[in-house]
Amino acid sequence: MKFWDRKKKFLIPLKRQFLFIMVFLFICISLITSVTCAGYIRMHALVVRQNMELYSSQLSRSVGEMYKICRNIARTLSYNQIIQDYLATQMPEEKYSDYNLAYNQLVSMMELSPYIRDIAVLNDAGNSIAVYGAYETYASLSDTAETSGSSLSSLGKTDVEGRDCQILRMPVFSLKSSGSRLVGKLFLAVDIGAFFTENAPSDAGYIPGCLLTDSSGNIIYGDPSYSRALKASPDADQISVSGSIYYVAQEELSVVDGNFYVFISRDLFTAAGSKIAALQLCCMVLLLLMVAFVMFRIYRPLIRSLQRLTHYMVEITDGNQQNYKNGFTLSQGLVGSTEIQEIANAFNEMLLHTYDLNHTIFENYTRMYEMDINNKKTEIAYLRSQINPHFLYNTLTMICGMASAGMRQEIIDTASALSAIFRYSIKGDDIVTLREEMEIARSYLKIQTYRFEDRFTVTYDLPEEALQCMIPKMVIQPIVENAIVHGLEPSLKPGRLVIGAGRNPKKGYLAIWIFDTGIGMKPEKLQQIREELQAPVHRFAPTIMDSLNVLDSRHHDSIGILNVNSRMVLYFGMDYSLILDSEEGVGTNVQLRIPYRTKS
Repeated sequence: MKFWDRKKKFLIPLKRQFLFIMVFLFICISLITSVTCAGYIRMHALVVRQNMELYSSQLSRSVGEMYKICRNIARTLSYNQIIQDYLATQMPEEKYSDYNLAYNQLVSMMELSPYIRDIAVLNDAGNSIAVYGAYETYASLSDTAETSGSSLSSLGKTDVEGRDCQILRMPVFSLKSSGSRLVGKLFLAVDIGAFFTENAPSDAGYIPGCLLTDSSGNIIYGDPSYSRALKASPDADQISVSGSIYYVAQEELSVVDGNFYVFISRDLFTAAGSKIAALQLCCMVLLLLMVAFVMFRIYRPLIRSLQRLTHYMVEITDGNQQNYKNGFTLSQGLVGSTEIQEIANAFNEMLLHTYDLNHTIFENYTRMYEMDINNKKTEIAYLRSQINPHFLYNTLTMICGMASAGMRQEIIDTASALSAIFRYSIKGDDIVTLREEMEIARSYLKIQTYRFEDRFTVTYDLPEEALQCMIPKMVIQPIVENAIVHGLEPSLKPGRLVIGAGRNPKKGYLAIWIFDTGIGMKPEKLQQIREELQAPVHRFAPTIMDSLNVLDSRHHDSIGILNVNSRMVLYFGMDYSLILDSEEGVGTNVQLRIPYRTKS
C-alpha cells in the first residue's frame, strides 16, 4: 500500500481517517465538557437568579398598577357629584332617587377591575350604599384614624362575600361648598388572593414566595412565616424560612403606603444548574456513541455512492440522453451522507435548470401582474375615499347653525344626505350605474342647496339610456363639488349648474358633462390643468397617492378633477378621455367620455 504519491502528498485510507476523527472528537468533547460543566452551573444559577429578579420586579409593578387602578377608581368616585350629592343629602324624599343613581355609579365602576369584590360609601348621617357587602362590615372600620386629602389607606383584611379582601378607604369631600367638607367615606374591598392566583407563572417550580403588608404591618397576602423571618432580620437581603435560604426583593407601594416582598429560594439556582449539567454530561456521552455508530454505518455506503455518482457522470458525458431526462437516483441504505445527497440533488437541479428557470420566469410575470392589479385596486380605493374635509367641516358647521335655529327637518335631511354619501363611498361595488351615482350627487347637492340657498340652480339632462351605464363610483360628486366650490361660490351673481349625459352609439362611448356658470379660469390656468391631465399617472411620485399629494400642494383648486382623472385612467386606460373647457367670467364645462357598458 502506498502512503506517499509522486506529488508528495500523504495518503491515508478513508477507514483510518474515520477512526482518527472518532478518537480526536472523543478527546475534544471530553475535555470541553469537563471544563465547562462547573462554569455552566455558576452561569445557569446567575441567569436563573436574574430571571427571577426580573419576574419579581414585573410582579411588583403589576401589584403597584393594580393599586393605582383602585386609587383611580376611588378618586373618580370620591369626586363624582352623584356620590357627593347622595352623601350630603339630608332630605328623605331625595335620598331614594340619589341612592339609585349612586348605586349605579358604584356598580359601573366595579367592572373596571376584576379584583374589586365590593364598593361602599357611608357617613355618620346614615347615608350608606354597599353593592354586595353588609353595611356593618364597613361601619365598624369607619371609626379608625382619618387620612388627609384624598389619599387611599389600607384598613387590613376582612371577609366580604366569603372572600378574604383587603379594605381600602378614601374620604369623600364635598366640592360644592367654598371649603372642603367631609361628607362620607368610600371603601373598596379588593380580592388580593385572586390577583396573585391569576398572575402566577405557569411553571410551579419557579413560583416565588410573596408577602404584602400595609403600613400597620398587617399581612394582606402571604405566608406569616415570611413575615416572622423579616422581623427577625429586617435589613438582611437573605432570610431563613423552614431551613431554606431565600433572597428578598422589596418594593414600596406608595399608593397604599404598604410594602411588597418577593422571596426566591437560593436552592433553586444550584439545584437547577446541577441537574442541567448532569443532563449535559449524559447527552455528550450518548452523542459520542451515536456519532461512532453513524460514522461506522456511513463508511461503506459513502464509498458506493461516490462510485455510482462518478459512473453516472461519465455516462452523461458520453451522451446518454436517457440519463439526462431521468435524473440521478441515489440510494445510500439505512444511513447515508448528507453531502453526497446534496451533490446528487445539485446535479439533478443542474439538469433541470432550463425548465426551472422558464417556470420561475413565468411565475414571476404572473406574480408581478397580480401585484400590479392589487396595487391598482389599492390606489383606486384610496382615490375613491378622498372626500373633501372642507365639505365635511362646512356641513357640520351648517348643521350646528340649523340646530341653533331649531330647523329640525332640515337637520334630519342634511344628516341623512351626509350619511348616504359616506356610506356610499366606503361600501358596495367599485362599479355602479350612473343612476346610483346621481343619487349621491343629488344628496350632495341637497346639502349645498341648504348651505347656499338661492345662489344657484341645478338642471339635469339625463336620459334613461344614460342612467343605465356602468361607471366607477364617486366620480360625479368630486367634479360637482369642484364646480360649486371653485366656480359658483366665488361668483357674485346667481349661477346655474347643469349635469347631463348622452350616448354616442357610433363610437360606443357615453359622455357625461358638468357645466357651471361660475367665474371660469384664466387661459394660462386652463392650459396648465390640461397638461396635468395629459401627464402620466405616476409623473410626480412612485404611486398615485404620492402624486395626488404633490398635485394637491400645487393645484388645490383642481384636485377633484385630477383625482377623478387618475381613477379613470386606472379603470379604462386609453378608452377614457376628459375634456376641460373654461372661459373666465363665463363658466367651466367638464366632460367625461367612457365606454358605454351596462349590467346586461
